[in-house]
Amino acid sequence: MPEEVEVQLAKKEERPSFRTAHAPGLSWLVVILLMILAAFSVMHFGSLQPAVSPLPSGLVDSSTPTVQPRIYTISYDVGVFSPTNLRIHAGDTVRFKNDSIFPIRIVSEDLVGFDSIGDIPQGSYFSFTFAARGTFSYHNNHNSGQAGAIIVR
Repeated sequence: MPEEVEVQLAKKEERPSFRTAHAPGLSWLVVILLMILAAFSVMHFGSLQPAVSPLPSGLVDSSTPTVQPRIYTISYDVGVFSPTNLRIHAGDTVRFKNDSIFPIRIVSEDLVGFDSIGDIPQGSYFSFTFAARGTFSYHNNHNSGQAGAIIVR
């Protein structure tokens, strides 16, 4: 009988366990599924807007503008305004800064009052607030080829 036990023990084949044979593939599958789940979560929760309750119609002040006035700067240097054309909203202010060594004078034929009324020396500013909508061209009075436009929406 002892011989039979030895024979049976010798015949027993060693098969790899499920865990060691399939672990690398299974691990990658779990990682990929978690990444897909994370992507869907970001897409879903990232597009949600915070809940804000609207004010009752009696509490809304329609006289206040929805857009706060802004200040834009146009620089002048080496005979060029930068940016040359600028889009702004009514009520916004544009500052013209002279970065050139030569004085400039900003003038416009399109809008009464849009004039620096004198030269702007190097490093100085001229500011103008645009109340009306429209397209207003401007130029350097010392050289009319140095020009630009303000588009007020």
